[in-house]
Amino acid sequence: MSRFVSPFYLKLMGFNAADAPADLITKVRERSRKLSAQDITQLLQMHWRPRVMGAWYAIAAQDASLAAAVHDSLETCLGHLTSPPLITAALAYPNASTASLFQDYIEADKRMQWGAAGFAAAALALLQPKIEDEASADPLARAEDREAVSTLAAFGRALQSR
Repeated sequence: MSRFVSPFYLKLMGFNAADAPADLITKVRERSRKLSAQDITQLLQMHWRPRVMGAWYAIAAQDASLAAAVHDSLETCLGHLTSPPLITAALAYPNASTASLFQDYIEADKRMQWGAAGFAAAALALLQPKIEDEASADPLARAEDREAVSTLAAFGRALQSR
């Protein structure tokens, strides 16, 4: 599994995917095609480095059977190195528990001071678009958090293009 993780995780952990060059997108997309859903699920259950890549590979796979593994991995992640990719993956595979999972993550992140609560709040706002203007938006989700969610989601969509 290291050939699926080691070459990429440093460039794609945390918020780093926002600055990923096009050739990295191509390499990750091509590598993802060599993984089964079971392989990706296994990555999502491991320590933080494989989880980072498991999240991006899950998005690239476009396989709804990965939704539970993505959500389970986010539920047990421990902060900002893994949570942005996992939150992005959960946005790619939303289900009935996604909003409450994001809310739980926000509370844990604030308590532990992991540094990604605003990102999670911005992702939650995408799931619950009841907010009509930025003035009434959750103050935790700053403009830079909304931009980061948008940028990481665009990275995820680029992984899905064939």
